[in-house]
Amino acid sequence: MTTDLIKKEEKKTKIPKEISQEILKKIFHNLLRAIGVMFYFILLNLAYSTIKQERLLGDIEVFAGVFLVIGMFFLEKAYKKDSGSIAITGIEFLFLSLHSLSIMHIITLFQYHFQFYLLTSSYLFSIYYVLKAIILYTKGRRDYLKSLSDISEIVKKEEPIKKEAKKRKQEEIKSKEEKIEKKQQHQEPKKKSQKRGKKK
Repeated sequence: MTTDLIKKEEKKTKIPKEISQEILKKIFHNLLRAIGVMFYFILLNLAYSTIKQERLLGDIEVFAGVFLVIGMFFLEKAYKKDSGSIAITGIEFLFLSLHSLSIMHIITLFQYHFQFYLLTSSYLFSIYYVLKAIILYTKGRRDYLKSLSDISEIVKKEEPIKKEAKKRKQEEIKSKEEKIEKKQQHQEPKKKSQKRGKKK
């Protein structure tokens, strides 16, 4: 008995394949972005040791401009579709653009080493994307379980309403039948009295 109950509970909490695939797709996209950001910082680290500083500054500005355009595109798309997740993606790209532009300024101001600063930045961005993936998974699971509980509540609420409606209909039919019977009973004595009057 207890094993059957446990199995039933597991079935209830299990997310269907379609919904789980959607959640996994979102997580996969976020992990890809994390890999992309890390790859970008690794490229800048490699460029620092091989390219001149002036050219590196120019390259960073180009990357920042590209991220800014991508961020603006996503924000516009989010506004048209009224999507919060797309808006977050746009904000992420804008933040990456601002971070890229501020790299050299922060290094000179706080006297950080370029490669160390980029390494810590890549770690912070990757941690953010991993945390976001975890939040997306838990949120997706919670929303699905909430939708299940909402369905059961709606079914419970609708059942008494249907019963009440059936009772009302039955009562209305009975009252109509009673009215018809009363009319027939009143009409029958009148007809009889009319017939007696004619016979006289």
